[in-house]
Amino acid sequence: MANRKVTLVRRCKTPDGWQRYSVVIGKNGRVKPGYVKVAGREIEYPVGYYEIRKYVGTKLVYLNAGENAADALQELQKETNLVAAKHILAEVPGVQLVEEPGRLPLAKQLRRFLDATFDRGSTVAADVYRLGCEEFLRVIGKTFVDQVTAEDILIFQKALRKRGIADRTIHNRHMSVIAFLRFCGVDTKKLAPRAPKFEKTMPQIFEDADLRVFFASLKNPYHRLVFELLLKTGIRDQEAMHIEWTDISTSAKTLHLRAKPKYGFSLKDSEQRAMPLTDELMELLANYRKDHPKDNLILGGENDRPPTKLLRLLKQCVRRAGLNCGICDACIARKECERWFLHRFRATYCTKLLRSGLDLRTVQQMMGHADMASTMRYLRPAENAETQTKVNSISWL
Repeated sequence: MANRKVTLVRRCKTPDGWQRYSVVIGKNGRVKPGYVKVAGREIEYPVGYYEIRKYVGTKLVYLNAGENAADALQELQKETNLVAAKHILAEVPGVQLVEEPGRLPLAKQLRRFLDATFDRGSTVAADVYRLGCEEFLRVIGKTFVDQVTAEDILIFQKALRKRGIADRTIHNRHMSVIAFLRFCGVDTKKLAPRAPKFEKTMPQIFEDADLRVFFASLKNPYHRLVFELLLKTGIRDQEAMHIEWTDISTSAKTLHLRAKPKYGFSLKDSEQRAMPLTDELMELLANYRKDHPKDNLILGGENDRPPTKLLRLLKQCVRRAGLNCGICDACIARKECERWFLHRFRATYCTKLLRSGLDLRTVQQMMGHADMASTMRYLRPAENAETQTKVNSISWL
């Protein structure tokens, strides 16, 4: 007899990589968001998603149930009812449940697509794909791959615009859906010959005056280390979360960026690189190391685990420094200024490298950009003092 048990689990990112654990159900019968049971203890792993664990015959399978705890619990109830109905019908003479063999279920294909992305080490890409594709499936409400039409693509884009999603984000989520449908064998050139357009914006950088005020307000040594690392190396926030003390070469004064499989972390484009460190940053690192000799991760903090809330920390420090603009939507709603975000440190770093006179090829390598065009986006000649002087010297009349 086939196993009828259907359970809800969470596939989450842990210090030991991606793992599946049982979810935590509260006394109110609801799933406790982000929490799982590990060896009888409740542990929070905020990065992850829910899955339905069930058997198809004697084969164990996992169905993606999304990131929302309440929605995942509803999916569990639906799947439990479906399995129960199948077994009841199987015992009724003359009644047969038609499964429509040969058709590809979208939910199952999405799970395979995400698993394939994880297996090749693209954990960040898998998170991006899941966000866009799960929303696409919720919006269109289709079950099988062959039901998807060109109109569904337009309906999805319209739903995103209705929610106020930025054009660039709509483009990115559209490309995630296209990658998924291509994986399913769909001729995407016929289905969606054109991607939604968006206005390409210039990278946003911090003004020197704001940075001086910001760093002068940092009294906590850990806070200063976090943001000086981001500003003076230009590394991505995920890279910063996973750097270890063994990645620092004190003799060469470099930071070696590499994948960390034990944390489920891989580098973008899977390419290692070495970053030069300033004397001031080397001194800051050395002083911090004296007080934290047993830590493995540089920014691991008290638990010595990858810090997943660096953005929240930045918003708090900016608010304490009095640097909230006070007029953006985020300032008004949450007192968290939208002008301050982690990637802006990276943009500032790249811009300063180019303004210092470093050649494009060197800056490209230091930034870990896959092509020269990505680096050239940070050239800002209009804000260069030399350009301003030359413009002022022109006789216009």
